[in-house]
This record gives sequence, structure tokens and C-alpha cells, in this order.
Amino acid sequence: MNKKFCFKAILFSLLFASCANEKAGNQTLPVEPVDTVSVVVDTVPEVKEDTVVPLVADSQINLAASFYAGLNCDTLALSKDQNIAWAKYSKQIGDLKKKSFSTLAKADSLVGADMSDLRERCNFVFYPFSGPDFLYPISLFPDADYYFMVGLEPPGKMDTTINADKRYFDMYTKSLKIYMRSSFFRTLSMKNDFNSEEIDGTAPVISMLMAMKDCQIISTRDVEIDSTGAVVDAVGDKKRRMVEFKFFKKETPLHEQTLYYFSGNVNNQGFPQNLQTYLDTTLPKYEVVTYLKAASYLLHEAYFSKMRNIILDYSFAVLEDDSGIPYRFFKDNWDVQLYGKYVKPINIFKPKTYQTDLEEVYDTCSSIKPLPIRIGYNHQSNWCVARKKENK
Repeated sequence: MNKKFCFKAILFSLLFASCANEKAGNQTLPVEPVDTVSVVVDTVPEVKEDTVVPLVADSQINLAASFYAGLNCDTLALSKDQNIAWAKYSKQIGDLKKKSFSTLAKADSLVGADMSDLRERCNFVFYPFSGPDFLYPISLFPDADYYFMVGLEPPGKMDTTINADKRYFDMYTKSLKIYMRSSFFRTLSMKNDFNSEEIDGTAPVISMLMAMKDCQIISTRDVEIDSTGAVVDAVGDKKRRMVEFKFFKKETPLHEQTLYYFSGNVNNQGFPQNLQTYLDTTLPKYEVVTYLKAASYLLHEAYFSKMRNIILDYSFAVLEDDSGIPYRFFKDNWDVQLYGKYVKPINIFKPKTYQTDLEEVYDTCSSIKPLPIRIGYNHQSNWCVARKKENK
């Protein structure tokens, strides 16, 4: 029998079967018996809509990050002397972590208790003047989709070579000492620490801090911002200014997160136009929390008004110490909660950075909450969390 006719007959039979189940009154057409042929149909396994493909970490990048974080060298063929040197280095890093991670745990607990609304709403953390400080934003806002960090120091080259030489261990230890003890990277030290053969920029340090926080790096790439504000692959041999990390935390293995580190001068005169375009087009799409710590009081200055205005315009909340945006900018359109104690800025900063209005609030307001951590420049620390009023 003609196969074309047979195929039509099969379809007609199916139509008849379907129609037979419908309500009375629907007409059906009689179908004469026909010969049938066997039809083989290629099938594709059904994929459920809720099926999620697990994220996969880059083994080499994570091996290097874990090695320099002092966490693991089991899979490496090190000599006896190298193993001894690494064990000593691992202990040094572990000792440095103790105080730092104790502070982080207290900060995490405070934010979880008092600022859970920020955590739940935030999906983009903006962190100007950060250096490679990854530990604080990931600890305070662990579930954001994006982290955008800005510093003067270049990201450098993300080298995954394992160097078990004492001079590498010494340089990594040196670069972390001040940070782990005082919660911030010192600008003058970073000029030397992140411009050497051992540590070429901030990217290697960010990767090791990711390892310390049980983050698994999926990929890294050199990127740049084009004239439209889009993040694209970096091209050419020009100096690297931006790096992208794709990663996930071990406890949330299906949640891909992205960190961008951008290197550049962000005073009014030097503010890169492509960065301005990126921030103007990207930040309005997200729920942005800006985090500021040990920001050298730069946002007190008129010549940093561009960055200050970006933060105030696009953030629904700002978490900072007094080295960030001056208190007076939060008086009208923001709800402010203060923590800790306010004391005069340390001597290396200009006297004009002292805020008499903020001092008055700390002296007279009964709603100041305790701050159980030392953070920023002074031994007595303060925090300000400013939430933008919804009707503004």
C-alpha cells in the first residue's frame, strides 16, 4: 500500500480516537480500516524545565588559590624542603586568619540580625576604594549576584602556576599582614606588594581570599568596558584594568556569582567615561548596596562628587564607616542607624574630615547601637547604615 496514504490514515485514526472522547453533538467521520506500516521515530529524552546543570569549578585555578591560601597542597609533588616551607607558610596564614575571621564572624552576625532586609533585597554590591578586599563584601552580603570592586591597583595577570618558593610565601604573607590585622589594605603598601614578580596585581590575592571563604572559581578573564557600557573581552596588549571572576560558594553550588575588579582613578577629573557609562546603565537594573570601609575620606572632597553622586543616586542602602560619605548627605532622604563610637580621624587625614554634626548625633542620640568589632582606621570604630526612604 502507498506509504503516504498509510501515514495519512494513521493520523486520521488518531483524530477519530480523540474526537470520540468529546461531548455528544460533535460530529465524527467514519474511517475505513487500512493497512498499517511500522514507523520508527527518533526520540529525544524529555528535559524537565526545573533541571539545573551543576556549576563546574576550574580545577587548576582553584588548586593555585587553595595552595596560596595555605589550605591544600596534598595533590602536588613537592620536595621535602618545599613541604616544610609550605607547612610553615600555612601556619602563618592560619594565624593571621584567626583575628580577621573572628571579626568577620561578628560582623556577619550583626548584619544578619540588624540588616537582614539589606541582605534579602541586595543583588549587587558596589565597593569603591576596595583594593582586593573580597572577604568583607562576601561575608556581609553573601548571596548577591554581582560584586563590583574599584581600586587604584591593577588586577595584573591571573597566573595559576604553583611556585613553592619561600620568596612567594614571604610576599603573600607580607601582603596580608596589615589587612588581616586591621581589616583593610593600605594604599602605600599595595604599590609594592602587588607590583612584583611574585604577586602581579590584585587578582591573585582575590583568588586566594575566595579560597579562604570556600568559594569555587569557575573562570577568570580579562575584560574591559566598551563605549556602550558593556563588559567585553579585553583586546590588545594595553595595560589590564579589569578582571572578571565567575564563582560559586560550596554551600550554594547552583548559584553562579560574578565579581568584577576595576582599576582606575575615580576622582572627577580622572573618572573613566566607560566606567561612568557602565554604572549609569547597569546599576539602575539592580538592588544596590554600596559598602565603604577605610575609604581615605575621599568622598568628603568636592573633587570626588561624581562617585559620591553615583552612590547616592543608585544605592538603596549604604553601609560605611566615617571615612565614606559625610553624614550630612544622609540627613534628608535617608533613614540612618549608627553604631559604635565616633572619634576624631587619625592624624594622617585632614582636620576638615572631622564631622561636628556627626559628633553631636553620637553625643546626644539614645538610639546608637554597639559595634562589637574594630573596623577601619581607628581603634574605636563606627558604622553607619543608611536606607533610602522609599518615597524619595
